[in-house]
Amino acid sequence: LVFSYPLAFAGCRDGLLDLLKIPTEKRTSLNLNILTIALLSVLTLLASILKDVSFVLAFGGATLGNALTYVYPALMYRAVVKEQNRDDESAGVTFAMTSAALGIVMGAIGAKMALKKI
Repeated sequence: LVFSYPLAFAGCRDGLLDLLKIPTEKRTSLNLNILTIALLSVLTLLASILKDVSFVLAFGGATLGNALTYVYPALMYRAVVKEQNRDDESAGVTFAMTSAALGIVMGAIGAKMALKKI
């Protein structure tokens, strides 16, 4: 945990910079350090205020976990088949999209269960 946190945090910080559309030229060491201190301050404040994060974990696992496991791979597979004009893969695409639909249903059930525990 100690050694993996900086790697995950750097990805989070860089992702935030990408979302804010900060150009690479403006990502100086000073600006990165200021953003790092600000993000760590916000996260530390939230960690000191929040007592139970089980809802966040349950809801995130139900929605994001199912999307990552079932939905995104099916959408990527369908996009590759369409891009390569592989018409003989229609059964595979149908199976993948059925799997994605079941993943959405399971995610909705998991999200509903997480919301019930609030």
